[in-house]
Amino acid sequence: MAYNYGEPLEDLTGLTEFAGRDSVDLLARMVYSESGNQTEKGKRGCAHVAKNRKAKNQTQFGGATYEGVILKQYQFAGMTTEHARKPDLTSDAWKDSLAVASTMSTNVNPIGGCLWFNTNTLYKNRIKTENSKEYYTFNGGTTYTEVTEKVVIGDHTFFNLSGY
Repeated sequence: MAYNYGEPLEDLTGLTEFAGRDSVDLLARMVYSESGNQTEKGKRGCAHVAKNRKAKNQTQFGGATYEGVILKQYQFAGMTTEHARKPDLTSDAWKDSLAVASTMSTNVNPIGGCLWFNTNTLYKNRIKTENSKEYYTFNGGTTYTEVTEKVVIGDHTFFNLSGY
């Protein structure tokens, strides 16, 4: 089935309107909604988080498909926004996002094995530093895990944690 990448979708319940869509369309929408204002390198970084998660093929990340990874509940907040549902198809941000999604098999990975990203501000608010090592929390500071890899691109911090 052929899709018109970025065609407007109605807001149904949760992420159900995205189910069954082409992986390029899903990836472009995720990149656009999460990093539309970033450089091309930043957009590639966001796309490679999804690719890295897909390669892990773990239930916690949504399995081994872009659809599973991108639509995993609570993972990519941008997918719940109008940006993902109704991208501005005339914008450079959409065109760049679609180009990144369309070339995933050949574009350069700028983030290594990183599996998460946040805005720089949110990242800084969720870390603590001890003995020159950073530790990250997802749950308000009750449990911290050592950051083993970190790449900052523009307004985003990409990172990986011990155990992954």
